[in-house]
Amino acid sequence: MKKLVENLPRVQRLINRWLRRMAFLCAVVVCFSSAPGKETSDVREMVQKIEELSSAGKFREAIPIAEQVLKYCEKNYGPEHSETADSLNDLAFLYNSMNDQAKALPLYQRALKIREKALGPNHPYTAISLNNLAEAYRESGDYAKAEPLYKRAVKIWENKLGSKHPNTLSGMSNLALLYQDKGDSAKAEPLYVRVLKVREETLGPDNPQVANSLSNLGTLYYHQGNYAKAEPMDQRALKIYEKAYGAENPHTANVQNNLGAIYLDQGDLVKAESFFKQAFEAREKIFGPNNPATGESINNLAWVYMDAGDYAKAEPLYQRSLKITEQTAGPDHPNTATSLNNLGVLYQMMEDYKKAEPYYQRALKIREKALGPNNPDLVSSIGGLADLYRLEKDYAKAEPLAEQALHLSEKKFGPKHQMTATAYNNLAAIYEGMGKYDRAEPLFQKGLKLFEDGLGPNHYKTGAALDNLGVLYREKGEYKKAESYALRAVEVTEKARGPEHPETATCLNDLAKVYDAMGDKAKADPLRQRAAEIRGKTKSKSASPQPSPSSSPT
Repeated sequence: MKKLVENLPRVQRLINRWLRRMAFLCAVVVCFSSAPGKETSDVREMVQKIEELSSAGKFREAIPIAEQVLKYCEKNYGPEHSETADSLNDLAFLYNSMNDQAKALPLYQRALKIREKALGPNHPYTAISLNNLAEAYRESGDYAKAEPLYKRAVKIWENKLGSKHPNTLSGMSNLALLYQDKGDSAKAEPLYVRVLKVREETLGPDNPQVANSLSNLGTLYYHQGNYAKAEPMDQRALKIYEKAYGAENPHTANVQNNLGAIYLDQGDLVKAESFFKQAFEAREKIFGPNNPATGESINNLAWVYMDAGDYAKAEPLYQRSLKITEQTAGPDHPNTATSLNNLGVLYQMMEDYKKAEPYYQRALKIREKALGPNNPDLVSSIGGLADLYRLEKDYAKAEPLAEQALHLSEKKFGPKHQMTATAYNNLAAIYEGMGKYDRAEPLFQKGLKLFEDGLGPNHYKTGAALDNLGVLYREKGEYKKAESYALRAVEVTEKARGPEHPETATCLNDLAKVYDAMGDKAKADPLRQRAAEIRGKTKSKSASPQPSPSSSPT
């Protein structure tokens, strides 16, 4: 029986969103992979093959082999034998890794019944089955069913193994992750902190399990938008992993990726690119060029280039990441939806709306089928599609989607999260386009306050929110207010994004429009000219996309 394993990477870059669902969530998923019963060579080979395929992220290919092992156990040991329970767990783990909880859940449930009957309801191995079943429920978004199972598993481990046993601590981390997924940071944080404290006391400050706890806390703070707390957690975790495992290790690469995500959301593209490149190089060397983890790193690098306005670099990387995801996870997997959604964002930013729409629609269709129509993880697809329709001035389609995205974002992230702030802005922009200024203004103001409070007054998202209000007041004819917001927007965006970024050009052009409306051509013309020069440079970068990089780029 394998020991509890932590640090299963699950990246999701949510931008609009979404998306920036990009940080690794550390979950404990336990699977039994010992060769069932009589260790015949063919069964041993099958089990080994399952492990190899699973490690490579090739869950679909591993499933038929795991089904053969299960049939072997049922035939040779019976349907209620412990070896059969092990095989059920293995097969369920594969389905759960593919986000196919409909198939995973009954397998985990059956394994739990076998364990309870054979070992009793309070055995530590029974707790492992409880944990696995809870994990499947959490992944499916059924938190109400997952929570009591996690709690029961933790209680068993605590009673049988002690409050400081590794299994007990891992179970607490899982329970904290559940609360984190529910958006209940108040319950998640003290559990993570408690686990960290015990691990430091029992294992020492430089143990890899301590790094795991630090990374968990860093991820929690990242999703809160609290980068000042997240960064030192991940920096410390990175030092521990580098010392324990070296630079070319999956755990080291995971934390490098997390730090890249923090710097990307803060607008520090130089640091973000550096950490993402380090993670990519390590993963490619460890896992190969076509592994899902390598694909995630390629995706994250593409985000850096897209945020920098270098669409020619971003596009082939996104396409390559999509190809890897489709090959390893399948065309209907939520991870494939994430890659599709990212390409939709890219083409939207390139103002190629017709090209963006089918990517958004396919991503949404996959997620609805896999997760259900009301799952919070649909925020990026729904919000992106709503904003696309807004840009196309199709408000009848845009408004209900934006309202749905806001509702789901509040449910998933809470009313004060930056993702909710983005949803406020998106809905406000639709009302503005419809001429409903009185409905747009309070939403824009809400969004601005949330960005200022959560990310700071000089973040690029704060600059975009200021620009939105400048445009609104210009359209309302309140030119003094418009000028004040537009000037601040230019100052913040230029500082955060750089003097030649497309978003800086947008702010300059919007300020020029304010001066045009005020009749001040002398101020408007040089701003408009500078914006045009920036956009000319950006378009020249994007006009001739580079060929897709080879499978082993230097």
